[in-house]
Amino acid sequence: MESQEVKYVGVDCGKKSIEVVRINSENSLERRQFSTTESGINNLLQWLTLNDIVGLEAGSQSFRIAKSILNKGVQVIVLNPGNLATIYQSLKKTDKEDSLKIARLIQRFPIEELPVVPIPNDEEEDNRRLCTEQENWTRQLTQSKNRLHSLFTQAGLTHITKKHLRTKANREISVALLPSRYQKERKEY
Repeated sequence: MESQEVKYVGVDCGKKSIEVVRINSENSLERRQFSTTESGINNLLQWLTLNDIVGLEAGSQSFRIAKSILNKGVQVIVLNPGNLATIYQSLKKTDKEDSLKIARLIQRFPIEELPVVPIPNDEEEDNRRLCTEQENWTRQLTQSKNRLHSLFTQAGLTHITKKHLRTKANREISVALLPSRYQKERKEY
């Protein structure tokens, strides 16, 4: 029969694998490795017990894994990696060591003293993704306008400013002003 004592589980998520360590009641360690695939996460969920308290660093896959663990009814603590000085100051930096340090952190400190990151709901995650995508597109558009402005400056068309290049119509008019050697280069691309 399984013990009802709380056990602390540290999880370190990599791209392809999840390193997990459970600190049992007698402080013995139980280590496992799972893949980040759906079947790997399902295996992790089967391995976890309702008596486990799971800690993991916030990262690209953490919230997806944390939500799966929460849905099983297991307590999850997502930690802010920027505030986990104990992990980043260590000389040994491996996934196995990180998972153990996370398990020990959640074992030793009350949740109020840990740098906890709230798990976003699906709508919040979608909004974050959309904001990030918009920022990326805006940055790429700015870079393209800067390259285009540089091209006009090299061609001697210094009256065309970055402000002038903000609209598509103005950009098309400006491109038509480029000397023919730039027009040929443009057509070859």
